[in-house]
Amino acid sequence: MKQSKSLQTGFTLIELMIAMLLGAFLIGGVMQIFIGSRQTYRMQENLSRLQENGRFVMDFITRDNRMMGFQGCASRSTIPNIIVDPKNPNPNPAAATLAGGLSTPLIGSNNVVNNWSAGACGAANDCVAGTDAITYHFGASCGGYLTGNMGTNNANIQISAANTCNINMYDVLMLSDCSATDIFIATSASSGGIQTIPHANNQNTTNNLSKLYGSDAEVLAFRSYSFFIRNNASGEPGLWRLDNAKPASATNPIELVEGVENMQILYGADTDTTPDGTANYYVPAGTAGLNMSQVVSIRISVLVRSMNDGLAAQPLDYIYNGATVTPTDRRIRRVFTSTIALRNRLP
Repeated sequence: MKQSKSLQTGFTLIELMIAMLLGAFLIGGVMQIFIGSRQTYRMQENLSRLQENGRFVMDFITRDNRMMGFQGCASRSTIPNIIVDPKNPNPNPAAATLAGGLSTPLIGSNNVVNNWSAGACGAANDCVAGTDAITYHFGASCGGYLTGNMGTNNANIQISAANTCNINMYDVLMLSDCSATDIFIATSASSGGIQTIPHANNQNTTNNLSKLYGSDAEVLAFRSYSFFIRNNASGEPGLWRLDNAKPASATNPIELVEGVENMQILYGADTDTTPDGTANYYVPAGTAGLNMSQVVSIRISVLVRSMNDGLAAQPLDYIYNGATVTPTDRRIRRVFTSTIALRNRLP
């Protein structure tokens, strides 16, 4: 009796097509899971970075603006004596541009144009039009206490070697105690041991200070900064800071936080006959009737966007500065708002 043999010679065309179809479904499912996971990861990463950038923006602005108007021990009512000569020929631009000193320690700029400041916006006029900018002055403590009482009001100032002021010729400085403040230019600065700082009239309007300062007085480094929104070399907007006391250069201004599209600032004025340190209203800079010397707090709102596009299925509307905006991209955006008390303006 013959035994029949069944030989397996391969798959039929139908079997191959079914296997390929099942394989395609499996691969498609795996790809869908991969793409979904990747998109979720991109979304979470951009949200985290966006939140982080928002916190950095508020930290930078809050920390620096709280120093606005600081004069050491001098009270908020002290008006500084400014002897800086705005026409002096030295290479430090602070001497000419900051001659107003702490008499105008807070300057607001509302809805700037793209070239509102040559130093801030650069030759390409990269500032973002329609955003706000803020400039403020203060004295930075650096341990520069006088070694003894001054004999005359035109005597050279001598401070202890144990300081971090890093004072150089043509620096704008502040000398302050609890009753008076003088702002002047250092016409030279010795190095090593006790540091001697002259304030001659070749850079100042006079070499006479307003009083004879004693060992309780402190030399502070004069600081002036501007915050504003500018595009970087890649065309991405961000928060920038300009050091007004230094020449514009490759490192001045600097970009602090990227992805910041807009900044709007309101100024809270205390208009009470007897100031109580509480703002009666908030308005933009340049509003009729706003006296910047009465501003006791500022309310800052920034619009921050994700660094990557294509995160949302369609453009996401957002509300900023009272208006609903439909963007042309598919980024995600968040608004961060903070009210900052200007501690040197409070009772």
